[in-house]
Amino acid sequence: MKIVKGGIALVVLFFTWCFLFWITGDRTPWQFFSHKNTEGVEVYLGDIPIQNYDRMGFTRGVVRYVAKNNSWIVGTERGELFCFDGKGKQVWKRSLGIGKLVTIALSKKEDLVYVGEQSPTGQLFAVDSNTGDMVWKYAAKALVGADPGSRSYPSVVHIAVDNEDNVYITAYRYLLNQDGSRGYNGKICSFSRDGAVNWQFPEKEVMDTWVNWCDVSNSAGEVVVATSAYETRPGMKYPKTMYFLNMKTGKLRHSLSLPVVVPFENTVMRGSPNYSSDGKYLAGSSSDGRAFFLNSGGEVLWTRELSLPQQVEGAWLNASGRDGFVVPEGVVFTTINTFNRENWQLPTPVLHPGNNSLFLFDFMGNFKYKYKADGTMEEIAFAKGIVACAIGRNVRTHDYKLAHGAILIKLSDGSLLKRFPTEGPVQAIDISQDGKHIGGIEAPAVTPEGKVIGAYRFHIWQYE
Repeated sequence: MKIVKGGIALVVLFFTWCFLFWITGDRTPWQFFSHKNTEGVEVYLGDIPIQNYDRMGFTRGVVRYVAKNNSWIVGTERGELFCFDGKGKQVWKRSLGIGKLVTIALSKKEDLVYVGEQSPTGQLFAVDSNTGDMVWKYAAKALVGADPGSRSYPSVVHIAVDNEDNVYITAYRYLLNQDGSRGYNGKICSFSRDGAVNWQFPEKEVMDTWVNWCDVSNSAGEVVVATSAYETRPGMKYPKTMYFLNMKTGKLRHSLSLPVVVPFENTVMRGSPNYSSDGKYLAGSSSDGRAFFLNSGGEVLWTRELSLPQQVEGAWLNASGRDGFVVPEGVVFTTINTFNRENWQLPTPVLHPGNNSLFLFDFMGNFKYKYKADGTMEEIAFAKGIVACAIGRNVRTHDYKLAHGAILIKLSDGSLLKRFPTEGPVQAIDISQDGKHIGGIEAPAVTPEGKVIGAYRFHIWQYE
């Protein structure tokens, strides 16, 4: 009798698993649904390869808050796009392909979500935010090519949207030449809301540099493009730091080369610059640790050193600058981990004092404050008077208890308002405009000791 009951239980369990797998598409569906903890709501996002804690290219995810219905759009490394309600319940799910989802933006009415991936074709997707239905897609392979045989995949690395719902993307592909040198194919492309190509820059060729960022301003009538190639080569056609394009036509208005500092070969911007809301100014930070404040004409109004490269025991150390934003309280910049210039994977004898920090300057360039976190400022998002920060890994201290999580900082004075701790590093974040709803993506990692920490989870936190 016990054998019969056991067999029936196994059959029921098997069909239950089949049903849940059909609903979720996940091999461990019992972990998939949301549950509450003392700090908020967690949603398991599925199985992914767990990366080494110290590696440079780490687990990603993208998230945006949808104000019209208090929901969250979440994209994963598995090529899956989700919509969760404010309590973490899944509203819809869309499997977009085999690529990693690496960038996201919403239309102005929040009815469309634009998502970029890295894959053999490098798709840009436009998805209905209410239903998850595909509206249109475009393959960046047509812009920058692809070479799957050498794992040289196109990627839509950043998306910007203007007030008329035109979409602007930066697409690039990494190349490894036969002589061992590195190269890049880069392209900027503008689309209408319906997916028609408005223009490409350059029109008939690719940029021979890494393009990682763009921003658009209707007030300025411009798109700014930042380049990210750490090495320059003789004969490069696009060696400059920033290119300013007419947002309607894609024609080049002017370009700018920022001065280089020792020991770097080039000035690199990977996560900025961004326009002010009125389009009159831009803020950006470079990987050598400098902060820049410019007008829309490309004139540098002031420069500040966030983390000046220092030589210690024969090694050049710096903490890379990444973000730059103009907000009502002033100009915000961030830095990330301390790195060894010779090889980012090598250890460093000391931590740079300017690493893993958020800085605020007034509009004249006067220093207001610095907030130093215990891990990398992976992403920041703004609400009224608040900045939300995703705190990821500290590859130097390996602080697994204090570093990881999300924090809320008061913009006016840099004081810590709230910390939401997580086991694994938080890689992406967004916040509602009223500052009450925060969403973050946690990633798992394998420590140097071989311990697995964290999980691939989406968190929803509340702040009152």
